[in-house]
Amino acid sequence: MFSNGVRRRLSDLGRRRDELSPDDFETAVNSQGKDSVVATLQADAVLALMSGRAHPLKLAVPAYESFTTDGTADNTETFTLTHDIVDSPDTLDAVVWLDGTYYGTPDSIDYSTGDIDVTDSGTNSTVHVYYVSGKAATLNLRKVAADGNTREDLFTVNPALVHQTNQAEQPEFLTLDESQAQPFVAADMSLEVVVNAPYTVRYTDPDGDGTEPTNALLSIPVQRGEGVIDGLAPEIKAHMR
Repeated sequence: MFSNGVRRRLSDLGRRRDELSPDDFETAVNSQGKDSVVATLQADAVLALMSGRAHPLKLAVPAYESFTTDGTADNTETFTLTHDIVDSPDTLDAVVWLDGTYYGTPDSIDYSTGDIDVTDSGTNSTVHVYYVSGKAATLNLRKVAADGNTREDLFTVNPALVHQTNQAEQPEFLTLDESQAQPFVAADMSLEVVVNAPYTVRYTDPDGDGTEPTNALLSIPVQRGEGVIDGLAPEIKAHMR
């Protein structure tokens, strides 16, 4: 339970509904097969994460691969994806960029073989592909105290299962009922998205190639506080496990 003073200040704090998206986070590329922080948000005001089925998350974690087209212009080429592309009810199964230009979806997708067809009007272009994978992985949302040492896992899921589920019918959502403090993130605390996947995950372009996964989904419903609350962070930290 919060102290009376913190509880009173929380009650008086103005709030507005919002949804966190990749644009709210500092992003990084994962190391394949290892727990990797791919998105970090350091709060500058109080956040209250919203839980329950009425406040669904939206999740899709595309795999990234790149290829190079041949020396013949206007040639349709076939590229084989490594990590089991699947048909997603919630987002585009694959999006393609040629160098830094958005191409859109592949000309065709063979889900049984992982083959996609792409036609390059130029030559020797880099084909950037972001696609929804059916390979088993782990996504974890966690809260981190300002000291960087105290962490609490809030949500864990296998993206491969989510990718093949209609999230409008079977939504993923947070369950934050272990303590009064569990939904809250104080100023200077952080939210981290941690991924362990056999494929490359990148929400933004780390190499200056001008591409992005327009089929990625990361939406977390919150209430944004209109300020900070003295004494909130240590009381939240005391309840973190």
